[in-house]
Amino acid sequence: MGVALALPAATAHGSAPDVGPPVDDGAVVITTPDGTPLSGGGSATPFTVQLPDGVTCPGDSASDDWRVQSFMIPNGDDPGSIEYGFAGPEGTQFPLFAADTRPYAHQLLPVNAGPGQPARIPAIPPLTFTIFPADAIALGEYRIGIACTYFRATAKYWDTKIVLTPSSDDEPSKFVWTVVDAPTGAVDGATADDDDGISPVVIALGLGAIGVAAVAAVLVVRRRRSVPSPTTSGV
Repeated sequence: MGVALALPAATAHGSAPDVGPPVDDGAVVITTPDGTPLSGGGSATPFTVQLPDGVTCPGDSASDDWRVQSFMIPNGDDPGSIEYGFAGPEGTQFPLFAADTRPYAHQLLPVNAGPGQPARIPAIPPLTFTIFPADAIALGEYRIGIACTYFRATAKYWDTKIVLTPSSDDEPSKFVWTVVDAPTGAVDGATADDDDGISPVVIALGLGAIGVAAVAAVLVVRRRRSVPSPTTSGV
């Protein structure tokens, strides 16, 4: 699950092909890596996002240049208007980060039956929020999800809302998160961080030098900017 280095280039005229209006194609469910729905967790809680059954991107990567992205944006922002850079959404928006802290961005789709045919979206790997140092981002309500993009333009997306709140007991990021519309029977993962086999220490020791430098550079640049608090109103 690495970031694909070969990104789609612009057209000869310098602009992306028109994919039409972005489509909100439904909601994701936040779960443990083994599929148990979560109502929330701490910054080190491993989680993933489950897409609705049968969803696809309009084309694959090998023949049609489609990619899969992730996003974490303030609630007032529009997922269909995200500008994707090399490491995911830019500005005060972020990608989701895998448990090894790599951004889940520009992921390749498996080869489909032929050019122009829909491509299935692979399962999303385990994710965490351990990449964020304490006070690195504004707390509040966010939209997180997955998008299909063509030349970095969004065609379809799936998302849900979470709320980040401060917690002096949380390690390492000093916040916990709660799913706004958690399904019935969802469990709180904040107390299970030490039992899921993915500790911040193990993650840190496993980081590659390139990944550390890239993520650190992104966070340093963004912390120097003015970061407005996300709105808590509905979209």
